Amino acid sequence: MTMWPRIIIVLLLALIVGVPLVLKPDEPAAAAHAHVGNRLVIVSPHNEQIRYELSHAFNQWRATNGLPAVRFDWRSSGGTSDLRRMVLSVLESKARKGREDEGLGYDLFFGGGEYEHNKLAKGVKVDRGGKSVRITASVPIDLPGGLLERVFPEPMIGGEKMYHPQRYWLGAALSSFGIVYNRDVLKMRGLAAPGTWSDLADGRYRNWVALADPGHSGSITATYDAILRRLGWKQGWWVLRRAFANSRYFTSGASKVPVDVSAGEAAAGMCIDFYGRYQAGAVHFGEGAERVGYGDPPYMTAITADPISILRGAPNHKVALQFVHWVLSPEAQSLWQTRLGARGGPQRFELRRLPVRRDMYTPARMADWVDRDVAPFDIAKPFLSGMPSFYLTIAPVAHAIAIDIHDDLKAAWDVVHGMDADDPDHRRALALFDAMPDDLHIPWPDDGSASNWSDILADVDHPRHDEVAATLKSFVDAILVRWREDKDTVHGDRLRWTLFFRENYRRIVKGARQ
Repeated sequence: MTMWPRIIIVLLLALIVGVPLVLKPDEPAAAAHAHVGNRLVIVSPHNEQIRYELSHAFNQWRATNGLPAVRFDWRSSGGTSDLRRMVLSVLESKARKGREDEGLGYDLFFGGGEYEHNKLAKGVKVDRGGKSVRITASVPIDLPGGLLERVFPEPMIGGEKMYHPQRYWLGAALSSFGIVYNRDVLKMRGLAAPGTWSDLADGRYRNWVALADPGHSGSITATYDAILRRLGWKQGWWVLRRAFANSRYFTSGASKVPVDVSAGEAAAGMCIDFYGRYQAGAVHFGEGAERVGYGDPPYMTAITADPISILRGAPNHKVALQFVHWVLSPEAQSLWQTRLGARGGPQRFELRRLPVRRDMYTPARMADWVDRDVAPFDIAKPFLSGMPSFYLTIAPVAHAIAIDIHDDLKAAWDVVHGMDADDPDHRRALALFDAMPDDLHIPWPDDGSASNWSDILADVDHPRHDEVAATLKSFVDAILVRWREDKDTVHGDRLRWTLFFRENYRRIVKGARQ
């Protein structure tokens, strides 16, 4: 009898070790036998489906060309901003010791937005002999003659870059930003499918919106930036604050949003297009057809390149470069949209992404696509001339206005939403709810420019166009310059703003209790 406890312990240990091995996702067969020296280490926020299909297809292409398989080592913990910070941290540590040319231990950074890849191209500053020297995290990508022009006949889409001017990054796919929603939950809540950002500001969505934290997710920061640039700073935060008040949480990983919406944990959420389309497709072909939908708010989103960069000192630079060339090929580009079962299509997962090559959007090539009604090059709409990006201001303001004091925000919103619209106290509560600190007000020269900025920017020949554009630019620059000159200032501003917003939210709740 004394042997049984030992036997049970051995069996339990076998289960602990064995179950993860049994449940581990299958690697592409060829890659499972790849030599360790033929490995690609890719830092990427891409989901498992993209990682699997690209790994499998690239190794199929290599096999067809008589080349050995590559073992893919995907580093995917955290959002794009977290991953970028990780790479730059490794670079800074190496650069301070003068060892940056040894490499960072990674070959590629794949996915995320232009901002993150520009930060990699900018790199870090270190002191060398009393001089400040900038060390880049990525390197220019060599391309065969004519390939850049074939892939990118135009360098821009809707005013956004398709590739870095010095080729530190190249667009590998296109991204837009929209709303994923659960039709069953919406029906239960008596709501129509959301069509634009302001729909998520409706108080009936309280506790039923899923959102991501812009401090961790580059894609959600780009989403919030698109809202601010389309609606304007004041109206944009009006919408965002209400959506924040309606949210259940702020996840660090943006891919969680469509999963929770699909599961009925939320009615709707903001996400990058392929997360939403993929989840809608997965549910459609699964047990709950048509339960999940996704849509880009018409002319209220942005269409941007989703880049790929080769990192400094890539351990397998030759294969990394080959992978980039392959990703830009028509064969690989078709993989983004081709349906399961079609020739040249994916093995397991429909990816529901938009190809970056314009020549892919022809009736013949799109015949086997999942989303045959997409036309990004036709509908891409530039932002108004002179409208700056608010990207760098978003995370600190979002944290101060909502994320760090979410309970206070929600409590105030519950009070405001529960008041009669004709009640004078309701107007006073709304004024407190929407109030902003002085340095978060755009210093418009007069009421005319404050109320008509959109019409003025839309007309480049308007006599006040340059004045309005300069006002917007100086507003953003004043914040960013202050932060650049003293890094502690951003934390001080965030704390000061947080105290301002929390005091106002608590005043609303206190007033309702009196």
